Amino acid sequence: MCLSRKDWGNESKKSDEWFSSLQYLHCNINDLSISESFLDPGSEFGSLNDSTINALGWEADNLSNFNIKGSSKHITESLGWFTDVPVSIKDKNGKTVTATGNFTRIDNGEPKPMLCLGMTWIRKVQGILDPNKNQFQIKLHGKSYIIPTFSKAPIAKDPPKDIETSEALDSNLSSEEFKKK
Repeated sequence: MCLSRKDWGNESKKSDEWFSSLQYLHCNINDLSISESFLDPGSEFGSLNDSTINALGWEADNLSNFNIKGSSKHITESLGWFTDVPVSIKDKNGKTVTATGNFTRIDNGEPKPMLCLGMTWIRKVQGILDPNKNQFQIKLHGKSYIIPTFSKAPIAKDPPKDIETSEALDSNLSSEEFKKK
């Protein structure tokens, strides 16, 4: 859950699957726009990273001393607990909808603010995620809203190089010369 980009390349195939399954959405907390906001149905808790907390100038409501393990199989230490955090999102018609939630503070080493919306928050808003349609349906106060979502492509790793082909390309051999080699 909530890995830093540096860790994504070092994790297993399951982490790649986890990352590619995430659905991102545009969220605000107070006046802070958080571009790294995503839904993680594999994580029970939602979380905010240090960059978010510092940008908001907040202090933890409660200290915590537990670890969080999400669907990425990465274990993160909780550094504090924030209650009744107002998360604002826009529906497909541009209407702003706000739902509060409780979030744990983590240090994932990222310089940009990040918000992970876990199952506790998703259940609270009666959320239904549909990645095929790039949307997240929520229900608040008896009204339904459709929130646009998007995914991010995983960072591609360089494929292994065929040494002969690489040498031919590097030496600018013609295809006839390469065939003779």
